[in-house]
Amino acid sequence: MLIEAMIALNKTIRLFLDSIGRRDEYEFYLNKFQSDPTTCFALLCPDAGSIEAGAEVLAFDLHFLLRLELVPAILLCGPEAEKMRETLSAESIFAFQFYHESKVAMFMAYARRAEKVPVFVAPEYTLEEALPEFLAEATQRVHFIRAAGGLKNTDGELIPYLYTHRDNIQTLEDLQFDYPTLGKKLLESWPGAHLSVTSPLKLLEEIFTVKGAGTLLRKGSKIHHFQGLEGVDHARLLELLETAFGKKLAETDFLNNVTHAYIEGNYRGAVLLEEHPAGLYLSKFAVGKEARGEGLALELWREVHQNHEALFWRSNEHNPFNSWYHKQSDGHHHADKWQIFWRGVSTAEISCIIEYCCARSEDFIG
Repeated sequence: MLIEAMIALNKTIRLFLDSIGRRDEYEFYLNKFQSDPTTCFALLCPDAGSIEAGAEVLAFDLHFLLRLELVPAILLCGPEAEKMRETLSAESIFAFQFYHESKVAMFMAYARRAEKVPVFVAPEYTLEEALPEFLAEATQRVHFIRAAGGLKNTDGELIPYLYTHRDNIQTLEDLQFDYPTLGKKLLESWPGAHLSVTSPLKLLEEIFTVKGAGTLLRKGSKIHHFQGLEGVDHARLLELLETAFGKKLAETDFLNNVTHAYIEGNYRGAVLLEEHPAGLYLSKFAVGKEARGEGLALELWREVHQNHEALFWRSNEHNPFNSWYHKQSDGHHHADKWQIFWRGVSTAEISCIIEYCCARSEDFIG
């Protein structure tokens, strides 16, 4: 009976995760989170509006995380902390502790044994004052939760990625709390921290999908532009390509044709370009699994697009990235198993680039 109950539970969990996103995505994140040695899986920092409107939904989602053996914590700060605690106390899944009365790790360990979500109540502290201890001692993942969800621009459009050391925050909606400034301060001290803003209704989608469901706060990546591949670590580049595509390269001679390479400083992403009379052929666009969902692909694309007007490339017809390619291109053509895209290419050259893409040999084995 116990085995049957466990099988039924696993099926329920699988069906629930299937409703959130693609299986390959949530399995990747689940394996990543479950192997993380930090004291708690993630720290949630809700505002009063999100607790008032979504306490039950939040409790349900956190109960689900506990079943996955992912134990988050909640931090309630400021003058409304006590009111938020009272609202959450109606849900049995939470255990409460005033922040100044306990060491963070000790109370988290207690809550884990009790199979509850630890809630730290800190009415005398601001988020800026309390968060450093959690980032130093307990977790590197923080989700700011607000009723309005992710940050939006002045036109009301969601901003998926906000680069705290680059973006002009004047383009943002009016905010009751200055998330960008706090994010910038935290990322200066903890550059590896994962900071996002989402809603209580979208928390699991934000956690388990590459696209996410909110706004990711990032410093911005260091992207290096190479003329050819002089100065590039070939071994690291090849490892990135094979890891990103999940296949072995058929050969590496194509590297001899690369005239421009845009590579993230830690080799987590790269774009390789080749010369062609119609423009530049985008030979490879690779982002490592660990960097997916961080906006690195968009950063790489911006660097390439700023420096080169005419581009074209091909992609396997089953590539889930194709929907994004459609948005970035001026046109496309479906030929056999390839989707061929172009941007800034003259009409007279389109038939030529289609023929070129179809004639190129396979890059990967299998």
